[in-house]
Amino acid sequence: MIFIDRSLPRSIARALQQVRDDVKWLDEVFDPSASDTEWLSDVGAWGWLVITRDKKILTRRGERAAIIEHNVGAFYLTHTDNPTRWQILKVIVGALDEMVETFDRERRPFLYGLDRNGKLWPKDLMPQRSRQ
Repeated sequence: MIFIDRSLPRSIARALQQVRDDVKWLDEVFDPSASDTEWLSDVGAWGWLVITRDKKILTRRGERAAIIEHNVGAFYLTHTDNPTRWQILKVIVGALDEMVETFDRERRPFLYGLDRNGKLWPKDLMPQRSRQ
């Protein structure tokens, strides 16, 4: 199952649902008040691939910890500008086969960045240690 976080427009999930039977948007599965740590826990347990645009997923300790604890495999768009829905959809569609292959191949937990050109690269889930 491919799980689309609400940080991406619902229209992106709907467009993907037109061509794939395995796509769910967050609000179709969870109450809108569900926190990121709640849904990360469940989708990790269910073994679902996560796509998000939440760049802070790596820096928020609770979310990073939920990814690690619940063996989540996630991909997040790293655009620094404000892409259109069409640009977002093109990037996701262009990289989706590679995301699925990576999800099936890689040991979870993991987090990959997805840039505007559709390139994937692994992100370090371990917290940065302070220099002493």
